[in-house]
Amino acid sequence: MPAKAATAAGVRVRLEPLERSHLSTRYLSWLNDPEVTRYMETGTFPTTAEDLDRFFQSVTGSREQVVFAIVHKESGQHIGNVKLGPIHWVHRCATFGIMIGEKKFWGQGLGEDATRLTVEYGFYRLNLRRIDLGVFAEHEAAVRCYEKIGFKVEGRFREELFQGGEYKDRLWMGLLRSEYQPVGKRK
Repeated sequence: MPAKAATAAGVRVRLEPLERSHLSTRYLSWLNDPEVTRYMETGTFPTTAEDLDRFFQSVTGSREQVVFAIVHKESGQHIGNVKLGPIHWVHRCATFGIMIGEKKFWGQGLGEDATRLTVEYGFYRLNLRRIDLGVFAEHEAAVRCYEKIGFKVEGRFREELFQGGEYKDRLWMGLLRSEYQPVGKRK
């Protein structure tokens, strides 16, 4: 089976438009795996195939959010998703989100590759001026990943997120297009 055309290709992953073919039982299992959804708002309630289909219908053709499948280049396997949304076209800003669902790919820098591709798509294809994100303050690997790309901590929301029987802090991070330096242009 030939590889699908990528919207963007990085070192180890490519981003493809999310298609119905990505809505597999494996994808559904990610959304119901507490380890995968530990740092996500998804996962509080069980996700069904119908929920996944409604999500897909809501993002297909949406102008308020863009969702991509993250595909491992070597294996061709769908390993997660990234999104920009909501997108505020007047202000030219969007919020970033990512999920690497395939745990065997964790800790290999694939999230950084996918994040960088999404940021570049947002800045250079969608002409966004700012991309921001929220992250659990204790999720140190994610915070380091975002900082490598250029995101800066802009605020801390104390005890904003409830997880595992306790309230946790959320960091709000942002990146301006004027601050972003693509890999090949870093000083």
